[in-house]
Amino acid sequence: MINLSSIKKKFNNDGYVVIKNFFLENEINKFENSLISVYSKTLKMKIDKKNVHKVISENEKEKNYDLLYDCYKKYKNTLPFKKVSKKLSLVSKKIFNKKFKILNSGMAIGIKNSTRTAYNWHQEHSYYKRLQDTIHYQFPIFGSTSKNNGTMSVLVKSHKLGIIKKLKNIKHSKKSINTYLPTSINKFKKKFKEKFIVMKRRDVCLFHEDIIHKTNKNKLKKIRFVPIIRLKS
Repeated sequence: MINLSSIKKKFNNDGYVVIKNFFLENEINKFENSLISVYSKTLKMKIDKKNVHKVISENEKEKNYDLLYDCYKKYKNTLPFKKVSKKLSLVSKKIFNKKFKILNSGMAIGIKNSTRTAYNWHQEHSYYKRLQDTIHYQFPIFGSTSKNNGTMSVLVKSHKLGIIKKLKNIKHSKKSINTYLPTSINKFKKKFKEKFIVMKRRDVCLFHEDIIHKTNKNKLKKIRFVPIIRLKS
């Protein structure tokens, strides 16, 4: 049984909160099985839980970016995402006493030493400037998240700055993501403590739209798969 008041208190105070054992084992299994199914069909090869890390890493190395993006787009629209989005919408209503609906879904894919899909310091609000009051969830599948596998880190309490307007748009290549990096990031890094978001299987992290956060480099061979659910009120 989760403590709704303590979750809301930590979220408001720190800008994020990790909810332990939120998901059922079966829910995580469905995310994993769905990923294997989608990637197997799209890449036209047999993929399982043992070789999924190697197969995707090799496709990244061979620069099959369009094919990998096709896999990603198909996967984030599968049934497990839709069902969990509803579950998170319901619990969010209980926590914040307001209704939420799905904004979008996605997945962080941390491949060893790759920076193509890695975000530098940013706020989610920078990508949804016309929206107010969005909340964001992410959780690991195929294992846990750690500093070594490049888990997200946050600048604790930095959400209290509000939306940051002075930004630099960074994009390393046509096939990479872009980061809206605050121009005063060095000042913010000195002011706020960096915290690495460590999660075990079944955990979920809820974080504020204005907290400054980033992706870190994965030093391990196994990919860090982290589905993301974004909600709006």
